[in-house]
Amino acid sequence: MSRLRIGVVSPTEVAFPTVTAAFEELWPDAQPVCVLDQSLYADFINADMTVPEVMPDAAYDRIARLLRYSANSGADGIIFCGSVFGRLVEAGREGMDIPVLTSYEGMIAAAFAEGSRLGILATTPGTIKCLSDDIERYASAHELTYTLTSAVAEGAFDVLLEGDRNAHDDIVVESAARITECDSLMLGQFSMGLVPRKITPMAGRPVFTAPYTAVAKLKAELAG
Repeated sequence: MSRLRIGVVSPTEVAFPTVTAAFEELWPDAQPVCVLDQSLYADFINADMTVPEVMPDAAYDRIARLLRYSANSGADGIIFCGSVFGRLVEAGREGMDIPVLTSYEGMIAAAFAEGSRLGILATTPGTIKCLSDDIERYASAHELTYTLTSAVAEGAFDVLLEGDRNAHDDIVVESAARITECDSLMLGQFSMGLVPRKITPMAGRPVFTAPYTAVAKLKAELAG
């Protein structure tokens, strides 16, 4: 039996190492195939990394084309890594005959399974807003109530873009230690996917990451 090919679409290359690690650990039989399009951030995200209130039609069109490109390249399923593009991915995957996951779907489901007190840690304010919006839509669809605690690990994203992953991880670990009043802690960026290995475990507060929960969810859908 041939290996399942999974498209991994991202606006930044820093997501790929964490997604690859998730596949190696959780689903080594799958074949992740990465598609990078840095124009998404360059064209549609503000210079200060905030997200426009309304995304232009061109952004929706480009996301849809990327998803179709990955599918046309033989993908059996797709994971989209750009944390601020959830709504656009939901629109772009309509009518496709393979599963396409937004960044957060798996992680939100895993968090609610632990309890209604949700925690978010991200490295950009835009991610906090987008993940919060995704949680609100998920909760509404599933008739769930929740409380939300969120924080930004200030400076982490900038040092990661400069190539200093250790400094990035140190900032995230320090920030995570201050978020305690929650049933689970979600790390907002795919680029944060390896950080839980460095976070001191806290009883009653599992730490979830977008890449690991996305890979787990897609594997459950495709491979059983």
